Amino acid sequence: MNTTERPGVVALVTDALGRSADLIQTEIRLARVELGEKAEALKTSVVSGLAMMLVGTAFLIAAVILVLQAVVAALIESGVAPALAILIVAGGSALGGIVVLLAGKKTIGAVDPTPTRTITSLQNDARMAKESLT
Repeated sequence: MNTTERPGVVALVTDALGRSADLIQTEIRLARVELGEKAEALKTSVVSGLAMMLVGTAFLIAAVILVLQAVVAALIESGVAPALAILIVAGGSALGGIVVLLAGKKTIGAVDPTPTRTITSLQNDARMAKESLT
């Protein structure tokens, strides 16, 4: 006599459904954690990027002021040397501002908020479920 009984179809289906529910809950928790991580990284990236852009904007404002001062000085004095000196400083300020603005823009765009680990895990789970049904 065989003392070990094999589980019936109902028991197997119940067990499979229970495991599927556990798997779905685990995947939801994983998605929440990953989205939280991505949101925090995005927030940090946006804040630092905006700070860099603000600094870049300050440089560009200074450049505009210096360019305007150079034009005024050139018109008033009709001498090249003072205006040329101011234009060189203004050009340097503009270049610095552009560099910082571009760095800030790049920093903001550096974070991809897609929950890639969760998507990969869900794809693997779907593949495994499909294989187990066939």
